Amino acid sequence: MTKSILHRDRSSNNIAARLAALLFILPCTSEARDALEAPRSHPLTLHDCIAIALGESPALEASRFDVLSAAQAVLAAQGLALPLLTGLADYKLFQGSPTTKFSVINLGTITPSGVAVTPKVVGLSEIETYSAHLTYPLFKDGSILGLNNAPAIAEKKAKKQALAWTVNLTREAVIYRITDEFVATVSARNRMGLAERRVQLLDRQVTVTQEQQKQGLKLPIDVKVAKDQFSAAQTLLTLLRQQAVAGSLGLSKTLGLSSSSKLSLSNILPDPPDPPPTTEQLLGASLNHHPSLEKQRAVIDQAKQDYRLERFRLYPSVSLDGSATYVDDFNVSNSASVFSGAIAVSVPIFDFGAQLATTRSKLMTYKAEQARLFSTADDVNYEVLKTYQTIYTLTHNILGLQGEVSKAERDAQVLEAQQQQGIAEPLTVIEKELHLIAKQDELQGIQARRLTFYAALQKAAGGAWKWIP
Repeated sequence: MTKSILHRDRSSNNIAARLAALLFILPCTSEARDALEAPRSHPLTLHDCIAIALGESPALEASRFDVLSAAQAVLAAQGLALPLLTGLADYKLFQGSPTTKFSVINLGTITPSGVAVTPKVVGLSEIETYSAHLTYPLFKDGSILGLNNAPAIAEKKAKKQALAWTVNLTREAVIYRITDEFVATVSARNRMGLAERRVQLLDRQVTVTQEQQKQGLKLPIDVKVAKDQFSAAQTLLTLLRQQAVAGSLGLSKTLGLSSSSKLSLSNILPDPPDPPPTTEQLLGASLNHHPSLEKQRAVIDQAKQDYRLERFRLYPSVSLDGSATYVDDFNVSNSASVFSGAIAVSVPIFDFGAQLATTRSKLMTYKAEQARLFSTADDVNYEVLKTYQTIYTLTHNILGLQGEVSKAERDAQVLEAQQQQGIAEPLTVIEKELHLIAKQDELQGIQARRLTFYAALQKAAGGAWKWIP
């Protein structure tokens, strides 16, 4: 019996990226690898299919790489707030007479005021220049010496957090899809026997009706109705077989297995949760930690940091610039080193209100995301309640059908005993068994549908309530 439990917590060309992704995905794929490497001596259960899918799903893989990408974006933003050191090496060839002053190059005879009297004409000469430049944003866009959690950095962190919650939502979507495909496929296979038996009975009904028509006990319209029912039952059997084949092919593709219309699956469907989840489990304290709400809170934080970033751009920025230059013209007496340093202050004066309008736009976006949080909570609450209501309706129908199936079984057994005694009409016996098959088929179909809605309930609850661990 599967028990419902409350969930408390919740490859690329670059080799390094592959290793990082592997380390990130490893905990989620260990069960999938075990299921793939295990010998196929037994049919796949629903748990096996989910374990494989969680390791093979392209959607989950894409979501995990999105988180890895966002983590690198955080490091990039942090690096931009720290000192930047660049170097430059320059080599030049020149010839002729210099026309400007430069202390390193011999200009010839010059006056005290620096005017060349006898300019030196040189042949092909060369000069090397080496320099280093340091830029350090002391205060820029809310960053103070790169030591605080500046808006540009906080925005990237919030985006990473939102993507991390997206992974949780994607995981629950994958579990729901696999459960839906598994239940639909196994249910179709299990109901095949009922459909085949219905065809056999309707074929016998056509034969008996034709015989009774010859005896004058039935009208031609009775034969036509019996043939129509037989044809409809054949069509239903064909559709059921194709549903089972399509489900096997689809499930094989989803699991990353070789496509097979005869995928080895267990014919046992999981039991519904016993007891069913309570309202407190679905809409209580756990609702406040629903992945959709957590994701929206991260989006709100991201919008807030965007607004703070644009607001800080209205303020002056201060940076430290320093450089060191060494020039050598391959003459021992003509080389020099030049050092410079400055504190630069950039003050926004007038831009026709462009930056102010951008700041106001980000503020409105921030307020919109705040309002969207309540809308998201309402959507989650509505989806959970509607799914729970559907499960209640299906459970009520199952209860009624179970009583009808029991009564139909009793009636069929009574008529079968009467037929053995030769006191029951053949068509009456066939009709009663057809009625029983119809009720059994309807019951199995609704029970399978209810299992699908339990999976949908787990998805709607964001995994806070677990039916399938």
